[in-house]
Parts: sequence; structure tokens; C-alpha cells
Amino acid sequence: MGKIKQGILGGFRGTVGTVIGSSWNGIAYMKGKPQSVRNPRTDAQVQQRNFFKEVQELVGQISDEQLVSLFPSATRGLTRRNMLTRQIAACAAFVDDVKTVDLSSLEGIGNGERIDSPMLESLVSEIDGSLAIYAEETAVEIIGKPSVANFIAVAYNLTQKKVAVFNTEVTDPSMGVTVPVGNWAEEGDSVRFYLTYSTKGENVSSRGFGSFFIKTRAEKSDR
Repeated sequence: MGKIKQGILGGFRGTVGTVIGSSWNGIAYMKGKPQSVRNPRTDAQVQQRNFFKEVQELVGQISDEQLVSLFPSATRGLTRRNMLTRQIAACAAFVDDVKTVDLSSLEGIGNGERIDSPMLESLVSEIDGSLAIYAEETAVEIIGKPSVANFIAVAYNLTQKKVAVFNTEVTDPSMGVTVPVGNWAEEGDSVRFYLTYSTKGENVSSRGFGSFFIKTRAEKSDR
């Protein structure tokens, strides 16, 4: 219950009837109580909320530094995280009547310049808890990557629904791009990836796509 200490013209705190009194920076003000608070929870609304929660969980896996690499140019009125949210949200699919993100339809993220390029031929193997991606030199030449450009690997774990971006210092395709598995993937997970690159002052460009499965090498039998 609120009390008016200075008469009808004075300020007050609390609730008096249908009026709420408070103050901000020493200025007293009043506002009316809402007639009702509604939070509709129809099946369609709940489904949409769950979908955007899933989108935000995926977006939250990308750091600010990685966003700058993927989105070299910002769009007026949108943050880089907003732009990524729109790209991932566009990959919606219905599975058993449930709206969800279909990472397999996500061709790439970012807003760098794109060119038509062949898929990168790659050899992926697990080495000490990491994946080594080796791009064929001829494929890199066709793509047109500058010799001083650093490779960036973008991967989608379709099984666990995770997105990962790996900025590297690798410029030579024969050196391989090493991707740490860590908490991002496990043996048997289905993963899609593509390699891109960036140099200082140059837009990041998507440069080829491919798919692979994470596998471990079979144990050698004793001779």
C-alpha cells in the first residue's frame, strides 16, 4: 500500500488504488497499473519461441572476434550477431511437425564476397583429438586464395547441432588446417565444413564446401 505524504500534489511510492508511484533522478512520477498481463502460449507460439531459442544457442557459439572474420562489413542498423541470427533462422525445417534449424541447408555464414568455386578435395583424419584438413594445392589455385591469406575453417556438427569457426595462421594448404575436436564433436558425428580465408583489409570469402565423418583409426593388431 502506498502513502501520499505531501498531499495530492506530492510524490509517493508504492501502489494507491490503480496508480503506481515512484521516482527517477529525484523526479516523482505516477503510472497506471496494467489492466491485465497476457502471455499467450498457443502451440504455434511455443514452437516459435523454442525455435528462436535454438537459433540463439547456435549464434552464441560464435565469438565476437570470429564474427568480425565472417562479417568483414557491417550493415547499417544491424550488428554482426543480428546478421548471423538472420542467416541461421532462414534455415528452418519441420521435423515431426517441430520447427527446428536444419544446419545441412546452411551453405555458409558471413557476408564476404563469394565466387563460384569447386569443392575442396580434403583428407580428414583424427590426430590426438583433432581433425587435420588438407586442401589440394590445385584446388586452392583455382579458388584464387592469396598466398599470404590465412585459412579459416567453418564447420557444422549436424549430429549435435553445433557451429564452430576456427581462425588459423595456416597459409600453405599442404600444411593442413588443424581443427580441435574438444567439446565440439565426437567420434561418429556427421559434420559439414568449408574453408574460407582472410587477409588484413580484405573481405572474407567462402571458398568451397565438403562433408566428412569423424572417425578414429582402427587399432593395429600385434604381430
